[in-house]
Amino acid sequence: MPSVTPKYNAKSRQTESFDGLLRRFKKACDNAGIIQEVRDRQHYEKPNQVKHKKNQQIKRKNKLEGIKREKMGLGSSRNGWY
Repeated sequence: MPSVTPKYNAKSRQTESFDGLLRRFKKACDNAGIIQEVRDRQHYEKPNQVKHKKNQQIKRKNKLEGIKREKMGLGSSRNGWY
């Protein structure tokens, strides 16, 4: 868990507000990936389901890249026509 200590401004002799401290803490948690890990672990997924999701994401990404290539006029190299 990330630790955040209040910043102290020596010139104005004030400490950081609670809102600023909370904002920095949330950002540190996001950067550490804690929230995403909690969401992923909220429900158990079988290893096969994880693998299936990963394969589906790869298929979706490849399909979208193919659509983008066709829109740009580059075409697809799968059909044998160059």
